[in-house]
Amino acid sequence: MSRRAVTLVATLVAALGTTLLTAGPALADSYPTGPADGDDPGKGLSPGGTILLFVVLPLLVATVIGLTAWLPGALRAHRYRPAKGWAAPPVWFAGPPEPAAAVQSAELGDIVRGGASGNW
Repeated sequence: MSRRAVTLVATLVAALGTTLLTAGPALADSYPTGPADGDDPGKGLSPGGTILLFVVLPLLVATVIGLTAWLPGALRAHRYRPAKGWAAPPVWFAGPPEPAAAVQSAELGDIVRGGASGNW
């Protein structure tokens, strides 16, 4: 099993455990001895509605948040893999507008100053 799959399974298990632990009191009987005199607690939720509200809905929200964070990295096309080399096209950051012309017009012996006082 890949490391990504293990991380995904661990995240889902942690989310399920957290949801069940926090939903436990909601699933318990709210009035173990019955409502107090004069209280009208209303109809209440059915067991299915309670599970939907306190278990399924939080899991759905956690899944959407997790997918929102995970998907951009999973869909990224170019990644650096040390054993496979780099397959993306080269990019010259903060270079001249036309890099090919700048390289062709450069003359031997030109000193270019780089960051941290480097010379090339």
